[in-house]
Amino acid sequence: MKEKIYVFDLGNVIVTPINTKFLYEKLDCLISYENFLSFFLYDKSVIDAHAGLISDKKHIQKLLDFSKSQKSIEEYKRIYYEAKGVFFPDTVDIIDQLIKQRKKVCLLSNLRKIDFEWFQSHFDVHKFYRLFLSYEMHLNKPDKDIYLKMIDTLQVNPNDIYFFDDIEKNVQAAKECGIQAFCVTGNTIKDIFYNQCEL
Repeated sequence: MKEKIYVFDLGNVIVTPINTKFLYEKLDCLISYENFLSFFLYDKSVIDAHAGLISDKKHIQKLLDFSKSQKSIEEYKRIYYEAKGVFFPDTVDIIDQLIKQRKKVCLLSNLRKIDFEWFQSHFDVHKFYRLFLSYEMHLNKPDKDIYLKMIDTLQVNPNDIYFFDDIEKNVQAAKECGIQAFCVTGNTIKDIFYNQCEL
């Protein structure tokens, strides 16, 4: 019998999205929320931090400077952690059920070191068979190389990997690598998981 491996994204699949409005307000930014959000999501420094190409400190300082915030990096981290989301109970339950069944469960996420540090302080990451973290791999989804590296590490047929992500372009890139991928959030994963996956 072929071994199936289940791979989960973090943001909006295991954990609810960060409260960016709270972060913006607590940082006392002197720019519009729209400009702050655009930088927070799309600036090159953000992308580079997720790929581990620049440090979190450098990325945070650039964001603070852009936002005209007088907060320190340490103050930013404290506020950032306060703005972090909560866990989706359905996803956590699915992960726990898979582990009880002795299935291999992995994490594949675009995230910064600061994000992973928060996550591992709130969740037992030792539950995962493998952790595929963008800042350690120096790659971001949907770059196909991140999926190919994962496949090579797991040493399985890509068709035996079930991947759950909330962003369609990440799901499509995974499918193009032969992975069985599903576009879900923590709110929709239960129905899709039990109705579309061959358990």
